[in-house]
Amino acid sequence: KIHREWCCGHDEFIKWMPYKMTKYPAVVHVDIDFAFLQPMDELFDAIIYDSKSPEGQAARAQIEIEFPKEVTLPEKIDAFYTRDWPQVVPGRLPGYQAGFLVVRPDPSVHDELEKIVLEGNYTGGYGRNNGWGGLGYGGFVGAMAMQGLMAYYYDHVRPGTGVELNQCRYNWMGMDTRYRAHPNFHKNNPKVGKCRNDRDYCEDCMVTDVKKIKNVHFTECRKPWNCVGIGVKGGAKGKAIDTNAGSYEKCMELVRLWHGYRTDFENKLYALTKDESVRKAQSGVYKTEIFMGHCHGEGGVNYTQIGGSDESFAQVPKIYEMP
Repeated sequence: KIHREWCCGHDEFIKWMPYKMTKYPAVVHVDIDFAFLQPMDELFDAIIYDSKSPEGQAARAQIEIEFPKEVTLPEKIDAFYTRDWPQVVPGRLPGYQAGFLVVRPDPSVHDELEKIVLEGNYTGGYGRNNGWGGLGYGGFVGAMAMQGLMAYYYDHVRPGTGVELNQCRYNWMGMDTRYRAHPNFHKNNPKVGKCRNDRDYCEDCMVTDVKKIKNVHFTECRKPWNCVGIGVKGGAKGKAIDTNAGSYEKCMELVRLWHGYRTDFENKLYALTKDESVRKAQSGVYKTEIFMGHCHGEGGVNYTQIGGSDESFAQVPKIYEMP
């Protein structure tokens, strides 16, 4: 039944492959709708270096975790991830957010995950005894696939080996962290308006200063290449930014940043090649203060892909050559 799961079925299990990439000391997986705004060397160093080494201690001091007052970093860190708190009903278990994972490669993890899936110990439904292991890891998007499986795995199969990062810094999606609108909203729930993490405090990612955000996952804010420049309550079935669940203004700020990255690449490619087709792909007129000439109107059909001949693209490595 996993292949029928809403976001994103058994195809998501390709995300186990980093555990087999043993030629590297640490491996990052992210979804394609992702942008890096700052380096995150502190995560790599915390995996690579001993916790008591100067390098390891320096790295750990820079890591921002979700519950710093409750959690102590383990001596050996095997994985970093964020959880999908914006989906959670207060008091229920959160899923793992499947678009971001930093791991220490270990083929035995891949094999254990495969074994869990093949055993099929998953209870359907929405109760507290549903999901993987019958322990409550179900009833949310992706519960039968990566979102539920990985949360169960790091909580119960290998507890104390993974670290949950601050969702407003890493894998930022900008969704409301309070329980006051969908998803999974019930207006008669006594915890309406409270933090979805069931604590007294939760940072509001919708207003996090961009300077503090390490990387962005374009989910609530829609894909930058979808040319979504409007916001309405409910999100118009994915055709607009859902202002019940996120901030239109913050989303536009981050989408503009993505288009700024594309513009920077285009300008460098044009300077190198003088290929006019690069410039032609910057001629869109829709909300140019946000989309920077890459959109001709609202919606993905109005997105213009990066221009350039095959000969021009063959020179891209020159852009990134170290001096």
